[in-house]
Amino acid sequence: MVRPEEYKRSRKRAAWLGTQLGLDRKIEICDIGARQTQGGFPYQVLVDLDLVHLTGFEPDPEAFAILDQQKGQNQRYICAAVGKPGPATFYLHDMGVLSSVYKIRAKAAAFLDKMFWVKHEIREIPMDLVGLDSIDSLPKIDVLKMDIQGAERDVLQNGKEALSQAVVVIPEVCFYQMYEGQPMFADVDAEMRAQGFVLHKFLHQKSVMLGSSQKKRMAARRRGSQLLDGDAVYIRNLEDPEALSDDQLKVMALAADSVFGSYDLAAHCLTILSKRAAIHRSVVRKYIDRVPADWLAPVASPVTSETEKQAQA
Repeated sequence: MVRPEEYKRSRKRAAWLGTQLGLDRKIEICDIGARQTQGGFPYQVLVDLDLVHLTGFEPDPEAFAILDQQKGQNQRYICAAVGKPGPATFYLHDMGVLSSVYKIRAKAAAFLDKMFWVKHEIREIPMDLVGLDSIDSLPKIDVLKMDIQGAERDVLQNGKEALSQAVVVIPEVCFYQMYEGQPMFADVDAEMRAQGFVLHKFLHQKSVMLGSSQKKRMAARRRGSQLLDGDAVYIRNLEDPEALSDDQLKVMALAADSVFGSYDLAAHCLTILSKRAAIHRSVVRKYIDRVPADWLAPVASPVTSETEKQAQA
C-alpha cells in the first residue's frame, strides 16, 4: 500500500505532468476483475485527478455491488465476465480473489500446501462470457489491467480491435498452473508480442512456501521459494517511435509515471515528444527534477570534480 506522503508527491507530480502534456481527452482505462483489494488500484492517482475514464468489469455480484455503489465521476462498472465469448462456468470461490472461469487444480493445491483453496465453498455459476470486441459501448482502450485468474489470454485474443491503440497492458501472469487448462505466462507473453507489445517489468512476483514436516519452523513470508504468479507490465513497442502518435506517447508517459513507476520510460516518451515539438523542450528536465530522489544520480561536488580533472591531466 502506498504511504500517504508518497501518494501526495505522486499526485502533485502527475498533476504537473498532465498540465505540461496538455492531453485534450481523458485516458481510457479498462480494469477486468476490478474488485477492490487492500493495496488499492495502481491507477488511483490518475482517477483522483479526474484524468481518466474508467470502465471496470466484475462478475462477482457482491464485489460488483460494492464497486458500483462507491464509483465516482467518469467511472462505470459492468457485472460481466470477459473472455472467450460464449457459455462458460464461473467458479465463484468463497475467497473471491480465487474466483475464475477455470477450475482450481486439486493437485496444485496439494503440492503448494494450499488445500484450503479446494476446501472452501466454490459455487458453479453458468454464465455467458463477453469479448472486449463485442462490447459496442466500450471506447478504444489506452490502458488495460487484468486480474482474472487465468483468463487473461482469452481477453487478449478477443479484444484485438479494442486494444489496437492501447499503449499499456497489465495482466496477472501465472508461472505455476493453479487452474485446469489455464494459459501460462509464456502463452500470455506470446499473445502480447503478437499484438505489438513488449514485456517492460514486473510490478511484483509472488512465491509460496512448500509443505514439509518442518514448515512451522520456517518463515513463510521470507523464505517461500515456489514462484506462483505476478503482475506484469507490457508496453507498446517503442523501437519505432514514429509508429506511435503524440497522443499515445503522452498517455504512456502519464501511465509510466503514475501507474507503474517507470520514470525512465516517462522521460523517454517526453524526450520523443520534445524532439517533435509536441511539448516544450524544458519539460523533460523539469520532470526529472520531480522524480523520487532515489532515482537520481549523486551530484559530484566541485572539489571532487576539480580533483578528477587534475588526475586526468
